[in-house]
Formats: sequence, C-alpha cells, structure tokens
Amino acid sequence: MTPQDEILDFILKKVFGPVIPGGQAMQVAARRLAEPPNNEVSRKLFEFCQQFANVYKGWNYNIEANGERWLLRRLAAFKPAIVFDVGANVGDWLSVVLQELPTTHVHAFEIVEDTSAKLLQRMTGEPRSTINRFGLSDQSGTLTIRSFTASSTLATFVPYPHGDYREVACPVRTGDEYLREHGISHIDLLKLDVEGAERPVLQGFDRALDAGQIDVIQFEYGRAVILTHFLLKDFYDLLESKGYALGKLYPDHVDFRAYKLEDEDFLGPNFVAVRLARHDIIQALSKSKA
Repeated sequence: MTPQDEILDFILKKVFGPVIPGGQAMQVAARRLAEPPNNEVSRKLFEFCQQFANVYKGWNYNIEANGERWLLRRLAAFKPAIVFDVGANVGDWLSVVLQELPTTHVHAFEIVEDTSAKLLQRMTGEPRSTINRFGLSDQSGTLTIRSFTASSTLATFVPYPHGDYREVACPVRTGDEYLREHGISHIDLLKLDVEGAERPVLQGFDRALDAGQIDVIQFEYGRAVILTHFLLKDFYDLLESKGYALGKLYPDHVDFRAYKLEDEDFLGPNFVAVRLARHDIIQALSKSKA
C-alpha cells in the first residue's frame, strides 16, 4: 500500500469506521459526505474539494510555480535562438525568458497601445528584444479589443465578463507575414497568452506550421474558449494535424497525452505542443519514469 493509499484509508476509517459497505470506499464516502445535497455543510465541503482539485490539476498562473519557468530552463539546453511572445502585456514572461535563455532573441507582440507603451519603456536598452506594438491574427487589419479597468492582462476580443472596459481598435498582422518580412525561418518557442484569440493567431501561422518552422508552442486554455467555441479538442485537432504532440504543463513536466473528453475542464492554465520530429525535446519535457 502506498503512502497515499494509507492516508486515504486512515481518513475513511476515521470518518466512517472500519467497514465501508459496497466495497468502493471513495464512492461511498463521497456520497455520504454530500448528503443531503446542496445544503450549507455540503457546499463548504464542495468548495474545499474543488480547491483541492484545482491544485491537483495544476490550475496556477504563477510562473514560478506552474511550470512556465521550469519549461524555459528545460528548453535552455537546446539553445533556442528565436522566441515569439504573443500577448506580451508589460513583459513579465519576457523578462523571465531573457533570464533563462541567454541565446535567445524575443519578438514580443502587445496589441493594446497603452500596454505596449509600458512594455517598450520597460525593455528600452534590451538588445535581445524586439517590441511590436500590434497583435497577431489570421489576417492583417484591425481588431476591436476590450481593455478592462481591472487589469491590462485581461484584454480580449471576446465578451468575457471582467467588469468595466473600453473598446479600442488595435492593429493586427499575420504571423506568416511577419516571418516573411523579417526573414525569420524558424521559431524555437511560440508562446500565446491572448485571452481567447488563440485560433486566429495560430491560423495566421498556417504556412509556418505546415513547413515545420515552429518547434514548441505554449498556449493558454481556460474559460475564454467557451466564448470562442474553440475547445481543447479543437487545439488537438488543429495541432495534431500539423504534426505536434500535445500535453498539459505541470510544475516539473509536460504530460503528453491523447485528448480525452474529461480534459475539457477549462483549467489549464497552459498546454504545450511540440513537433513530433523533435522527439529530443519531447523526451526532455516528459516526466521521468525512474
């Protein structure tokens, strides 16, 4: 019996005694604890269990604890030269990239003018960053963005209920167009933090994806996909068709796995896609079986 099994067995016996009818201890215990349903006691228990599940599933936006810094440190061994930071905001993630990847030049994209001005000021004098004060999408033009009073990190083109906002018309271009104009033939890491705009951004890199020019993609998956109708399954369908393996990012590994309906829980926060041809990177990011 593993230590976890011993703990579970101890808890169940303490709560219910040594005999659990039905032979399925967890199911019986859960049913007993939840009855009667929807009362104040069971509500509190539900909230506790939900918080436990969120931690267990890795729902954490702290770059120091959710695997994002760990991912960069793992990729450092491959000496990445070009990183794209799409949805750079004021440069928190970008700053970590510059710390962890000394061989890298970062092309950062921030769509909201006020926020991009802060990003530009923060990165003044940093030769390894190129700050682009526009966003990426599936076509060049403008996109109406909701800029929320609460935080610049919430800016989105979908009707997410974040509170007070103002609408701003923001310039966008396609990733393929940008690559062509700047003579970039390869992206080592493409990071997307675009609050629901993942599909058009990826579609804007269609040529690059087909040509195998992007090794690793990190993208957010959360409740915004409910409003865009581009679910985790759609990420899998799109990127697997382009030759990628997908997995959820945890603090110390990427759990590469086939899509399952139960994964559609809107609790990313981050997934990682790696070109199948880069089996060396897939192996480096996978959890050790030792």
